[in-house]
Amino acid sequence: MSGLRLANLVRRYAGFTAVDDLSLEVGNGEFVTLLGPSGCGKTTTLRMVAGFIAPDGGDIWFDGRRMNDVPAHRRNTAMVFQSYALFPHMTVVENVAFGLRMRKLPMAQQSQRINQALEMVSLRGLEKRRPGQLSGGQQQRVALARAIVTQPDILLCDEPLSNLDAKLREKVRLEIRELQRRLGITTLYVTHDQAEALAISDRIVVMNGGRIEQVGDPNFIYRSPRTSFVADFLGAANIVAARAIGNGVMESPVGQFKIECEPSMIAGNVKLSWRPEDMMIATNASGNVTGARVRNVIFRGNLTELVVEKANQVLRAHVDSDFRASEGDTLDFTVAENRIRIIE
Repeated sequence: MSGLRLANLVRRYAGFTAVDDLSLEVGNGEFVTLLGPSGCGKTTTLRMVAGFIAPDGGDIWFDGRRMNDVPAHRRNTAMVFQSYALFPHMTVVENVAFGLRMRKLPMAQQSQRINQALEMVSLRGLEKRRPGQLSGGQQQRVALARAIVTQPDILLCDEPLSNLDAKLREKVRLEIRELQRRLGITTLYVTHDQAEALAISDRIVVMNGGRIEQVGDPNFIYRSPRTSFVADFLGAANIVAARAIGNGVMESPVGQFKIECEPSMIAGNVKLSWRPEDMMIATNASGNVTGARVRNVIFRGNLTELVVEKANQVLRAHVDSDFRASEGDTLDFTVAENRIRIIE
């Protein structure tokens, strides 16, 4: 399987820079997700890798081979689209076989590959149905089978689950991940869904305004966001302004915090960030955030979200679903020092 290297990619549209000096390496067999809001450049990047659009600057390399001038049909990539892009007049088998027929593979080889692909995505028995006779999840599996049956070097996925309902989306994303691991295909996956990116990625590339904000494995990028954008986009985050007062102690409008960092590296004004689940109900008067007034209590099934206010700063806390609180209550919270991060 091919590795992928993007070097200083640029793509402009009529005075607008969609992708701005983007560099990224994806290892052989790695599953990397481009995550970001609409318009951040993630789909444009994917389409440049596929060869559908040409970069205005920079280079695209597959396993050490420069691909800028190689047409899309010779790149041996496969794309899974948001809209499935199935032929409505064709059966499941005909849709899956389409790419193989374009490559003029022998019929016996086509049949073997098609059967293997259908088995992998659990579509046996549905071979003669047309897309209109399938559920959304089944249609997405057909699209996935059509992609993997060509045995691509690189699999490209553009928001492939966004048309599915929440429960089915969770099921299919795990199927995609398991299939990718089994086949060992180098995969570049685009989504705006943070939970999806955290659940299936080897690494996440957070994009904003055509640039990369941060790259890392899901646990690191969630726990150690580098910027306010990453902290806020990749799950809920509490972000407060603070000032270093010495010995790793930070003073903010909502309270004082000691952080797990080399004190000599901290000076002046900074921003602190921590996750809602890191705000624990204080059992005594030693909490970091004391006297926070409850504005909203939101029951979420497995937890209760508290929206609280202190010194005109709104914070969010995730507590046990059995915890009882009412609007107007005053609560104290503790945030462990190893959960607090300094961000840009």
